[in-house]
Amino acid sequence: MLFSKLKSSFAKTGGTAAISVFGLASQQIASFVITLLAAGFLTAADYGTYTIAIIAVEFVIMLTHCGYFHFLVNSEKDETAVLSTVFWIMLAIGLVGGAAMYLGSEWLARLFDAPDLAEVLRYFGIFQPFVSIIGWASAVLTRMGLMKRYFLILIAGNLGGLLVGCIILVVWKSLFALVAYRGIRTLLELVLFVAACPKRPTLRFDRKIAYEGLRFSSGLYGSRFLSFLANFGTDLILAYALSTTEAGLYRFANRLATGTVDIIAQPLRSFAIKLFGAASRFSQPLDPIFKIMLAGSVFLTGGFAIAISALGGGLIETFFRPEYAAALGTLYAFALRAVARSGNDLIEPVFAARRSTQVTLHTNLVWTTLMLGTIVVFAPMGFETIAWAQAGVQILSFIGSLLVFKYWGRIDLSSAMPPLFMGLGLLGVYGIAVITGIFAIGAFEFSQEIRFILITLVTLILAGPTIYIGIRSSVLEMSIFESR
Repeated sequence: MLFSKLKSSFAKTGGTAAISVFGLASQQIASFVITLLAAGFLTAADYGTYTIAIIAVEFVIMLTHCGYFHFLVNSEKDETAVLSTVFWIMLAIGLVGGAAMYLGSEWLARLFDAPDLAEVLRYFGIFQPFVSIIGWASAVLTRMGLMKRYFLILIAGNLGGLLVGCIILVVWKSLFALVAYRGIRTLLELVLFVAACPKRPTLRFDRKIAYEGLRFSSGLYGSRFLSFLANFGTDLILAYALSTTEAGLYRFANRLATGTVDIIAQPLRSFAIKLFGAASRFSQPLDPIFKIMLAGSVFLTGGFAIAISALGGGLIETFFRPEYAAALGTLYAFALRAVARSGNDLIEPVFAARRSTQVTLHTNLVWTTLMLGTIVVFAPMGFETIAWAQAGVQILSFIGSLLVFKYWGRIDLSSAMPPLFMGLGLLGVYGIAVITGIFAIGAFEFSQEIRFILITLVTLILAGPTIYIGIRSSVLEMSIFESR
């Protein structure tokens, strides 16, 4: 009976789960391979320059994939009016953001004493309107529950862009090869998303809907801006006060750890927006969705965090320039921080569904203030100390988010806690088993490459039964990944 139930669940959702994970995994795989190639010819200082430019890009992406994005997914208004109005608003965000990057490029290059930064920013500024169109199409697919189609597009766009990007990097071997890769990937995703989106915008612009969307979005924009500062503030301070080398090492560790955990965290966030948005539109209870999303998110992100922590040292020693080894301790801190972020990742979709986005703003204001405070207090002690301090704040924010869900989100936590604690217990057993395997392998005189391969195999093999037990004990519900 149990086996039949599991088999049925996999038949319905396993395919979508695999596609969703690989869809966003392809994004991380592409970024990792590009980073791997870049580390062969870019110094940490050059990587820091690229990091500063990407922060500007991420700011515009943040504005596109928040606020009005959630409004489009959750709104009960006339669909044609909502889709068209939000399209023109998102496009305006991309145009204004891109123009600001272009016009401010020289000033930012002087501010961070990075001459190449100006030209990189100008190219990235040109891309932003197209990125906004991609964001709108993503929101439409999410609103319509077409998650499988969405992730298939990501797979095609990321892997296609990766193929061309690798060729450019091998031939060009320049910082601007990374710019070319980013542009090609953007163009490819634009074509794919526009072709696959079942809706098209019209010239209609409803000012009433635009104003309602602004009221709905204000709290989300404020909250996401604070999260942005907490995430990227350290890079900017390190680059300005110390050097782009410090910023490059810090962002490298963040990219490796957070990027790996985001292989599963990003699809989970997408499905959370879809599930809570649908529950809001059809006036359904949020408690059952919260229960499966909280436990599933912590369990899956925790597993990925353990894996990257186990493999991090071998990855850096085997594939990267020796100077990047200084980021190893920071990698461990960011892996822990990425798991603890699971609670905050649910705040936006939950309170968007509750139509109480100001709670999101106020909650993030508290934790971002503390996160930025760690930068000021611990900056003299180095970027690794900052990373561990931020991981501690993120753990406190996870506990705080549960209280926010209970008292302001009207979520019943009593049903959500048992699977959460069961998942944490399973992660503890998995972590101990992986560490035991690493020590056992270390007892033999293997070469660095063979040791890394064996540790990878142990980590993957032990993950199988851990996930199976998680599904069997209802820690991980495959219904999270349902899609049309």
